[in-house]
Amino acid sequence: MNEKIKTAIDFVSRHAVWFIIGILAFIFMKPGIAEIQTFLFIAFFEAVAIGLSSLALYAYTKINFTKALLKGDDDKFSDFERQGMYNVIGKVFLSVHVLVGLIVLGVYIAQFSN
Repeated sequence: MNEKIKTAIDFVSRHAVWFIIGILAFIFMKPGIAEIQTFLFIAFFEAVAIGLSSLALYAYTKINFTKALLKGDDDKFSDFERQGMYNVIGKVFLSVHVLVGLIVLGVYIAQFSN
């Protein structure tokens, strides 16, 4: 039980700062309906981007020859190979977010330009 309480306190202390700053910023902004809709629009597309990143990682990491190429002949991940895999995961995540952002920008420009 002691470990669970310690984990909960650690979680709260780690995330409390950004959560409090976010709430204060939201209060001082005094957002109207348009700002809230824009925020929800951004949150929705961020959720879509995270989902697409997860799908891309699932599709990419299920390919067996990739693991065989990274593991080499000894069938073990070295630190260098593990770092390479982390780089691939990070680049997939970043590229999906950039592409979703460009798509949203393109749709916005197409919709609202005269």
